[in-house]
Amino acid sequence: MQITIAPYLLSTYKLIQCAFPNGIETQDYLPLLALLDDEMSDRNLAEVMAHYTTKHYGVVLNDVYRVRTTDVPKAEAIDKVKQHLLVCGYEEWLKEAE
Repeated sequence: MQITIAPYLLSTYKLIQCAFPNGIETQDYLPLLALLDDEMSDRNLAEVMAHYTTKHYGVVLNDVYRVRTTDVPKAEAIDKVKQHLLVCGYEEWLKEAE
């Protein structure tokens, strides 16, 4: 499958793809949004997640807003997702994002 995503989002897409090669499970979706929301703009996060999950951009953007207000994931759930990302180069990705 050919990926048509902005070049500046490709490293994030690859990080998510590495951490969740079989797709993002329901229980990991909102915690992943919450974790990445601290490091990315709303629109960029929504765009990359929409590409990876094939959800509509507007739906993902609303989910990004939800994780800040009504559906804030528990710290344990966010940490579980972070562990997946660490194996795939999350620390390096953070440095790149600075």
